[in-house]
Amino acid sequence: MGRKQKLRQERKIKNKNQTSAVVVTTTAEATVEAASEGRLPEAAMTALVEELDDMFPKSDECVQATMDTQIINGNEYYKLNNIEQYVLVKQGAIEHGCVHSMLIIDTTLRKRSTTTEGHYNHMYIHLALPWLLEGAIRGSVRCIMILIGEYYLDRAEPNRNADVLIDYWGKILNNTDTRLPNLSHNLAALSVLKHRLGRTCIICSKTDTKILTLKQCIGCSFYCYCSETCQITHWEEHNHRGECKQLRILNKYHKPYAKAIRDAAIRGDIHPALEKLQYKLGLTRPLEDYQELIDYNTHDGKLINPKDYVVAREDGTVWVGSIPSSPIGTS
Repeated sequence: MGRKQKLRQERKIKNKNQTSAVVVTTTAEATVEAASEGRLPEAAMTALVEELDDMFPKSDECVQATMDTQIINGNEYYKLNNIEQYVLVKQGAIEHGCVHSMLIIDTTLRKRSTTTEGHYNHMYIHLALPWLLEGAIRGSVRCIMILIGEYYLDRAEPNRNADVLIDYWGKILNNTDTRLPNLSHNLAALSVLKHRLGRTCIICSKTDTKILTLKQCIGCSFYCYCSETCQITHWEEHNHRGECKQLRILNKYHKPYAKAIRDAAIRGDIHPALEKLQYKLGLTRPLEDYQELIDYNTHDGKLINPKDYVVAREDGTVWVGSIPSSPIGTS
């Protein structure tokens, strides 16, 4: 090796070591900063979320749907196509309450968009939502996080945000496990919620003054209004009616039993409170009530905007169910 070549190699090794040192220092600083703010480092949070959800048993159908893989051009793919995999995991979700299957159903229905990098296709979110809700009420941390971040928080159209439901599920997250008291700080959705709301009118952003006192929604004690006009606008045009009523259902039929329902699901059992909650949320509504939404993405013969069907109907129930009381189809 010549002298110049040797010097170049030494400089390369030196630069590499300096870069590695910077990366390690940055990672360490990020960990310290996260800890000081009450947040979990991203890697630690991911590992903890996986650990908590791995407590739930996997159905045989879920295992079968995800175990068979093949290598194509150096990349690993499932041997089953999307429809075959969907049918299997849906069976696992319905017959065994498998939350892992419910997560796969969500991913299958919300296929990755080919036009928008890093975002899901929202065409079928109204069909995927009931399965995430099924997983969330059983205590799946991943289902709850996806509900908050991908369904109830609309970054493109903030007026669609279901802030009450974001707040409810954020609190459920924090009560899921003693190691998760600050998990909500890791969710951008909850950070946005904290800064966006307060003693301001949700419609016109007026604040309390000496001559104006805002009033809270009696149903949720969350949103504030400066006038009856703004309250009616929010209730009617922004569908707070459905959101508020779903919160009441969750507070009455889920919150008191959340831990017991989760513990039972981890054991592979069904807690009696879960069945009543499913009924109250409309998850077990007859299939014919929403067959049109499934088959044609229409409602009363009109094309829908799927985002309008994420938050609840006027009575607080879901637009599309999951485990209908009528015979189960494969749609």
